[in-house]
Amino acid sequence: MENDLKFARKPYHFGIHLAANFGDLKVKHNAAFAMSDSILSIKSKYGIGFEIGAVISYHINKYFEFRTVPSFAFNNKNLIYQFSDLSNADKKSLPQIYFDLPFEIKFKSEPLKDIKIYALAGIKYGYDIGANFKDRKKDNMPHQLQHDFGVNYGVGIEIHFPLFILAPEFKVFNSVLNIHKKENGVYSKYIDGLRNRTFTFSINFEG
Repeated sequence: MENDLKFARKPYHFGIHLAANFGDLKVKHNAAFAMSDSILSIKSKYGIGFEIGAVISYHINKYFEFRTVPSFAFNNKNLIYQFSDLSNADKKSLPQIYFDLPFEIKFKSEPLKDIKIYALAGIKYGYDIGANFKDRKKDNMPHQLQHDFGVNYGVGIEIHFPLFILAPEFKVFNSVLNIHKKENGVYSKYIDGLRNRTFTFSINFEG
């Protein structure tokens, strides 16, 4: 309780965000896929990555905070194409480097000694720097738009120490934008939509 009161008196605080993530692409097929006998399936496979960033949090009151966590997120998404004339699946690896800028509301419980449980929800804008990589621009690759936008939600625990707050956190991101760039190439023409989905486990050091 004593450590919690020390941090609660501050109008705002900062921190460091370190995270591991895994995610995939939600694939929506189009009418051409349904009518074609040359393509059997297009599936997404989970990729593992990491994030690094900063925490900037403003204390609205003892229960609510408004925060942003600008960060760089590295991931490797995969699309698996199964064509009817190939015995082996054709795997396309999409290295993503997003600059993420979320805006979130965080609701905290009453402290139990120096521990608080919290839930959060908000929105996030992302810019995919990795879309400029040469390998992502090749003709035999599915191409994506650079801008993304979606919703964040998650839960976490604050553990208050005398000098800092340790905050393990689990969060889910679901994109509402279609990042697929519609083209006539064989790796694009059967797809109507691609949306990012990411699960993140982070450790935030705040103070």
